[in-house]
Amino acid sequence: MTYFIAGNTAVENARNLSQSALPNAPQQPYDEPRPRRAFTVRARISAVLRTTANQELRLANRIDPTCSAS
Repeated sequence: MTYFIAGNTAVENARNLSQSALPNAPQQPYDEPRPRRAFTVRARISAVLRTTANQELRLANRIDPTCSAS
């Protein structure tokens, strides 16, 4: 357990503790993740589904115009 004492000793203790945790561990570069574009993907998928549904309704009305959805 490390006791922190006010002044330079506390800084030295913290530095030694952080350096001794994994002294030989390789440093891995950290790449920032790309921002998610879920909203634009959802909007595009919704537009495609709406268009497809409208086309299916038009085809269904051409096949049987007497049966209309209420």
